[in-house]
Parts: sequence; C-alpha cells; structure tokens
Amino acid sequence: MPSTTPLTQDDLTRWRACPRRHWLQRRVAPSESAPPAPCALINGFDPHFTDHAPTDQTLRATFPEAVCMAPPRDEEGWAKAIADTRACLAQGWLAGARQDDGRAILGACLESNEGVRVQIDVLAAGEHGLRLFKVRHATVGTDADVDLVALWTHVAARCGLRVQSAGLMLIDTDFVYPGLGCYAGLYREVELMPVLGSRPVAQWLVGVRASERGPEPPVAESDVCQAPCPFLNHCGIPSRRVEREQATSLNIVGRELAATLREHAHINVMSVALDELPDQRRRRAVRAVQQGRCIVEPEAGALLRALPYPRYTLRMDTIGFAQPIWAGTRPYQIMPFQWTCDAQAAPAQLQQHAFLATEQGDPRRAFAQSLIDVLGGSGPIFAYNAGFERNRIKELALAFDDLAGALHALDTRIVDLFQLARAHAYHPDMCGSWSFHSFVRAFAPQSNADRFEWRGITEAQEAFALSLQGSLSRDALDSLRQALLAYGQRQTEALRLIVQGFEAGAGA
Repeated sequence: MPSTTPLTQDDLTRWRACPRRHWLQRRVAPSESAPPAPCALINGFDPHFTDHAPTDQTLRATFPEAVCMAPPRDEEGWAKAIADTRACLAQGWLAGARQDDGRAILGACLESNEGVRVQIDVLAAGEHGLRLFKVRHATVGTDADVDLVALWTHVAARCGLRVQSAGLMLIDTDFVYPGLGCYAGLYREVELMPVLGSRPVAQWLVGVRASERGPEPPVAESDVCQAPCPFLNHCGIPSRRVEREQATSLNIVGRELAATLREHAHINVMSVALDELPDQRRRRAVRAVQQGRCIVEPEAGALLRALPYPRYTLRMDTIGFAQPIWAGTRPYQIMPFQWTCDAQAAPAQLQQHAFLATEQGDPRRAFAQSLIDVLGGSGPIFAYNAGFERNRIKELALAFDDLAGALHALDTRIVDLFQLARAHAYHPDMCGSWSFHSFVRAFAPQSNADRFEWRGITEAQEAFALSLQGSLSRDALDSLRQALLAYGQRQTEALRLIVQGFEAGAGA
C-alpha cells in the first residue's frame, strides 16, 4: 500500500532524481534504507569543509535575535517543532520587525495542508513580509538549491505566510575571520524570487503522490545510480556499474578518442589496433590491457636510479573550512594540516616522520618549520601529482617571509612521480584513472594506501575536522589521530615501494 505519511523535502529530492528509489523508500523496503539525516544542524560547532546546514554560531552573527528550532528526528520531534514555529509566528516574533533587527527563526518547521513538511534554514523579518533563505556552505548555488527554495516558498504560502523575498545565503570568500567567534559578514545574500516561477512545485507534489499510488517504476540506470543508494543491490546495479568501469573500457584512452573508436565499431580496447592510437602513452595503456600485465618501461628505472641519496617520499593533506576557525584565514582557504615523510639516508636506512596539527591554533608555521627540519638541504623529494605540494609550499613561503628561502629550496628538489609514471608506465587496474588512489591501488595494492577508516568515517579531512571539535574523549581523540598518522604512513610507504619497483624494472 502507498505510504500515507507526510512528504518531506528529502522525498521530493529522491523522487525527482529517481522515482523508483522514492517508491521503494516509501513502500517496499524502508528497513533497507539508511535512516534519514536531520534536516538541519542548527546547534553546535560545524567545522566541516563541505556544504553543511547552518550552525547556531555563524548565523547568530547575522541574526543575533534568532530563535532556534531543534532539528526534528521523529514524529514527536516534527510535531513539537511545527507547534513551536506556529507559536513563535502567532506571538508576532517576526511581525513588524525591522529588517536590521536581527530577528529570525532558524530551522522553522512548517506543514502545509497538502501534507508536506519542510524545515527552513532561515525565516527572517523583512520590511513588507518574511524573508526566506537556504543557507549553503558554498560559494555558488545549484539547481537543487533553487528547487528547495521554491518548495519552501510554496509551503510557506500554503501555510498563510507572506514571503517578500526568498534566496540563498552563500559563503563570501572575501570574509576574513577576525577570531573570537565573530562571523558577521560570513554570508552574502542571493535573491531567487524572480526565478522561482519556473519551478512547478505543485505539479511535482502531484507527481510524487501519483508515483506512490502506481506500480513499482522500472529500473532506469543513469549517473544517479553511482551515488550512494540503499537499493543498488535490489535494482541489480552494482554488476552493471563494475562493467562500465572495467579495465577494458574505451574511456581509458580519453572520452573524445573513445567516441571516435565507437564510431568505428569498437566496443572496448581489446579490438583496437595500436596504430589507431595517436601517441605512445595511449598505446602503452592499451597494450598493457590487451596483454593483461603491468608495463613499466626501462626509462623509468634509469631516471630513478640516477637520483642520489638521501631520498624523501612526501605526502600532504589539506582542508578548506567553509566556516574559518583560525583568525586571519578566509573561507575555503587551503590549510595544510598533515604531512608524512619517509626519509632514506641510504637504500637500507629508513626513518618515518610526520606532522599532524592539533586544535591549538593556525598550524601553518609549525607545519612549514617541521617540514624544513626533516627534509634538510639536499636529496630528491618524491611526490605524486606534485603540483599540489609545490603550491602548498609556495603559499607557506608567501605567509612566512623568514622561511621563504628554505621553502623555495624544497620546491626545486621535488620529483613528480605522476609525470614519470604517465610517461613510462601503466597498470590495467588503473582503469584509465591517474588519481593517487587509483595509482597506488594498482601498483601497491598491499599498502592499503587508498583507504582511510575510523569508526565509520572514510575521509581524512572529515576525521581531522572532528578532532578539532573538542567533543571526543581523550582515548577517542588519540585513536583518531593515530589513524590519521597511520594513513599518512601508508601513503608514503606505497610511493616508496613504487619507486623501488620502478627502479628494479617491475612490470617491464
């Protein structure tokens, strides 16, 4: 039977992306689906680097007289949040307030007579009505943001509210955090009212309900199926996704050339003659796939064997906070927080070094000084896709004049393994991808250097952000930091092993 529970903004988003997923979520196997995330994260510190819901700390700088509604997590929570929002509006909290009063309801919860529930990030006072905002920790909005604002505006109107403007609050990258929790000016407003009429929200809602009443929609595989979905196995998608990504795909030679080869009736690279390919790099990749083996040409080993000792293998990790947490920094400013280095004074002599920032302020100077101390004054520094490391070193040199000379000296010693491998090597398991994770997964699978995991967290940046919140016990914090350090060590070890393998002619 179709669900009779109220619709939420998540339901509409799912239905528009994949009617089948919405149908399954509501009717067939709700137990298979992941629990819904709360609609907003209003309270507490949010140091994350991607798009997150607004936090009390940052929004109160713009709306100092705001009232915060707790994010509803169940039926009881929704009922309370809706009742509290109605009471706040009935008491005239926003009525007659000036736009500069700083009055707002953060996380206002409404339910229309159509049975649609929404939680609005910001419902604020305006001169001639209410102002409604979606808060996005990003510099630009998306079509999905416009859709959501259109839905909120529709529901607010059906609830009898007069909305004078609706839009986005986006991160202003010109903002410089002065410290002491002062985030006034972090957001800039973007008006969306003129474009909301192009969103047929009422028709969408009719379509959602009709979909629920109808039969199970067919599988319509698309790029959406590559996103996390609890019903991939139910729909039989994984096997087809693996087939798309397999090593013999024509896409390993580039999408444009792959399109041309398809026009010549090629299905995969196994039927492609090497003389049909325009350069040595692509011929090498196709030859490796056709022969089912890794290819490392002798030139790679010769170039590496010519390099002296001491040698260093280096990896850096960075983060960019939408909400800056260190005084003097800007939103999304790239902040290095960890480096790991394997140092070899001679082939049989190895020392592992690392730096990992703590919550004790801006880590850049300590990061730079410790890096200089470990890397010394001579010897090649191996990095992968080294433009990243070079750019971080240049940024640190600009920030600290007294360290600039030593940092620039490091820059000149960097050897980019990405460029060397791209010119002389290919492994079928790379499936055409030259990302660091694809590279080490293919050439050093035993290292597990492509995987980070700590208590369900699979991104090192997210783990580091969590370490700054002050919410973990000492034991948990120590465990998390050890996981980050071990992850860095696996990465440098993988690159060191790849260098040794290339020197020895592995795969030739």
